[in-house]
Amino acid sequence: MTDARQPPAARVLIIDDDATTLELFEQMLIEQGYVVHAVSSVEAGLTEAALHEPDAILLDLHLPLTDGLEGLRRLRAAPLHLTTPVAILTGDYFLGDDVAHELRALSAKIHFKPVWDADLRQIVEALVRQRAGQLR
Repeated sequence: MTDARQPPAARVLIIDDDATTLELFEQMLIEQGYVVHAVSSVEAGLTEAALHEPDAILLDLHLPLTDGLEGLRRLRAAPLHLTTPVAILTGDYFLGDDVAHELRALSAKIHFKPVWDADLRQIVEALVRQRAGQLR
């Protein structure tokens, strides 16, 4: 029996083309009690976000076909996702100033890989708290 007073688990969307990273992040977040949707492309991520509004999105920057920056632009173009909390995860430590500036202008937090269990937990908790504050 579930406690009716307990809020529903936060929904996290992960978009990353690396299957190992995707599976690892998904498993770590499920173990933390999150509802996780994990996809390997921007197109699949945008579809998933439209079907199941996420409380937080983890988005890889370097993806094939459509990169994370373009995916974020397209996500923000949808009124429903103007303020959805997004963390950009990248292994690119030499991120250009123009790209970093645009990511911040699109309200994304930038985090550099590798991302360990404790890091992932902190990133997602911060995003979910941000979302909860928006919904009040």
